[in-house]
Amino acid sequence: MERFSPQFWINAALRSVIWLGAAAGLAYFKKPDGASVLAVRTDALGWLGGVVVLAGVALHFWSSVTLALGEREGRGGRRPLTDGPFRYVRNPIYLAGITLLLGVGLLYFPWRAVDLGLPLLLLVYFHVAVVRVEEPDLRRRFGSNYEEYCEQVPRWLPLPKSRGLPEST
Repeated sequence: MERFSPQFWINAALRSVIWLGAAAGLAYFKKPDGASVLAVRTDALGWLGGVVVLAGVALHFWSSVTLALGEREGRGGRRPLTDGPFRYVRNPIYLAGITLLLGVGLLYFPWRAVDLGLPLLLLVYFHVAVVRVEEPDLRRRFGSNYEEYCEQVPRWLPLPKSRGLPEST
């Protein structure tokens, strides 16, 4: 099937290397000395961290595959991508990566303020980058279609009043 060619999977995988590599690196530095990265905490915070990591990984792969499919099918022409998680939040890959790092921070003893500070710092950085660089570029590229998308889909968190966009055809 042409839709899922090796190049498609390579593009999707390349999008994941940085975030997954950062999470693996953080896990390596957070793990106890001399222990495996599998030496995670088993208390409630550890379980919460595991759930957050799994949610971050799932959102990341869903976002990356959706973006790769959109590029593969040439849907990036005049309209922004509004399929998959992009129906609910405009920046799901950044959100997934930050979630992933937060989860990894919760997985290991001791939990420190930096474990929350790093993801928050990244959120601030990406917020500034999105607002100052990406969104102006997307407004130039997609015009009123992007404006409509921004009115319907929140930048970072899907809010209860936000129902996302209908499936595109």
